[in-house]
Amino acid sequence: MRKYLLLLVIGLYVCTAKAQLIKQDNQIQKKQSDLDWYNCSFDQDGVYGAEVNKAYDFLKGKKIKKRPVVALIGTGLDVEHEDLKQAIWFNPKEKANGKDDDKNGLIDDINGWNFIGGKDGKVMEALTREGEREFLRLKEKYADYIFDGKNYYKVINDKMTVVPAPENMDEYVYFRFKVMMESPLAGSYGGVGLAYILRDYALKFDKQMKAQFPGKELTVKEFQICYDPKAPRDSLSEVAFTLMAYGFSIMKTDKWQVIYDLYATGGQVQRAMSSYEQNLKNLGNDGREEIVGDNYLDIKDNKYGNNVLLTSDAALGTMQAGVVGAKRGNGFGGDGIMDQAEIMALRVSTGNGEPYLKDMALAIRYAVEHKADVIVLPEQNTLYPEQQKKWMIEALEYAESKGVLVVVPVWELSRDLSKQTFFPNRWMTGGKELTNLMVVASSDKNGNPAMNSNYGAKELDLFAPGINVLSTYTGDTYQMGTGVGLASASVAGVAALIKAYYPSLTGSQIRDILLESVTSRKGVEVEKGIEVDGKQTQDLFIFDDLCLSGGILNAYQAIVAADKLGK
Repeated sequence: MRKYLLLLVIGLYVCTAKAQLIKQDNQIQKKQSDLDWYNCSFDQDGVYGAEVNKAYDFLKGKKIKKRPVVALIGTGLDVEHEDLKQAIWFNPKEKANGKDDDKNGLIDDINGWNFIGGKDGKVMEALTREGEREFLRLKEKYADYIFDGKNYYKVINDKMTVVPAPENMDEYVYFRFKVMMESPLAGSYGGVGLAYILRDYALKFDKQMKAQFPGKELTVKEFQICYDPKAPRDSLSEVAFTLMAYGFSIMKTDKWQVIYDLYATGGQVQRAMSSYEQNLKNLGNDGREEIVGDNYLDIKDNKYGNNVLLTSDAALGTMQAGVVGAKRGNGFGGDGIMDQAEIMALRVSTGNGEPYLKDMALAIRYAVEHKADVIVLPEQNTLYPEQQKKWMIEALEYAESKGVLVVVPVWELSRDLSKQTFFPNRWMTGGKELTNLMVVASSDKNGNPAMNSNYGAKELDLFAPGINVLSTYTGDTYQMGTGVGLASASVAGVAALIKAYYPSLTGSQIRDILLESVTSRKGVEVEKGIEVDGKQTQDLFIFDDLCLSGGILNAYQAIVAADKLGK
């Protein structure tokens, strides 16, 4: 997960952040280059779309050889939308009869599956974050350890007590330096330990000062003797001294008694405990046990969920589906890139929190087993616990072995992917590179990258239209939307277009084609958001320093390249 200081940014991220409902009669008056501009091209329309219309001009007279299947693994989908009905995938071996006709353990998986639903039809409306889940998994083992640079302590019977070092140091280090950084809940619990440290050192400092200055009123001046730079290193003492020194300023006093009363009486401990309990209530339980009822840490526990795909957070999936497969030329909304695609909906996400890796791994396998050609995942993540990462690796390798292209969007955190690792990525196996995995980010109609997208000259493959585009929305409506989910849908749509006419091409080959056929922006200087010392700022970049291809998704050039390869 992203570091907890950025949770506000993460929580505010919504694909349709700039969305507005578009009235049908107003759409007619607007140019396509203002609406579903991802279909347009610079030479004909003056915008940096994916040149889909040009690709169709090239394809005139050629016949579609297959209906490609695109699996949208995300928030669900309005499968009854008027502009998507022709593009919805139907499980050929399943009937809507309350029975498991295809014997896969999932009842009535007609158009896909909801991996975060219950047997009674209920669905999860929010998810915890991976950092919180890992904190709670490992809390009893490691959360109570306090280390002063030499000794380990725990609070036992309300006293700081020296204890042996953790038995599994590798797991402890992972918990302390990875999980603790990814979990606000862990930070809150750490506040309890800090309160105990401050209490104990307030008592020690008080005793030390009274011994040296008997009978004297203690002030900040006397407090200075509590820090001796020549004494043996005690990191806990240094932390306590520093925080209490700040306390004089915060409390606007020079009297030690005020600071003593603040820290030594135990009030801070009680306040920290109350704060943690409130955060645990808010962040620590998403209702999975009650609603879904599975063990999220057991990949073999895989017969769970329901077929409810239209939920309160299905808007993003519906917009993605519109970019991929909305009916072309019918005057409704925007034109999908490949309206003969079959769109499979696999729900693993909500509007809040982060998907469980087990759900994503099983969703990938479901998609591959049901003949998907292209899979779209939710955004990358920074925290992949090792066992669960293995599930994802195996699922992605399975997709690769079956010729399936997997598209994953970056997060919009302005991070340099060469400096911070996000998953999934092509090198996550530790061995052979995943050749079918494509990492994408958003661009706008002027050919500029999304200001806040993550970037990397090797780690990010290409940019694709995803800013201010018109698409389908829940309830037979249409909206303008912005987000990396729409960029990944643009890539999936173009990949599906290639697969429809050139079905023998594998996902790995299609990735290579898309990389080599971009609208080149090499050498172009663009403004881009970056993060420096945890703060957001901006800088100028050469476009090819931002992504591997140095350009923007181009369907026309990709189709031409695929045609040559086919011949």
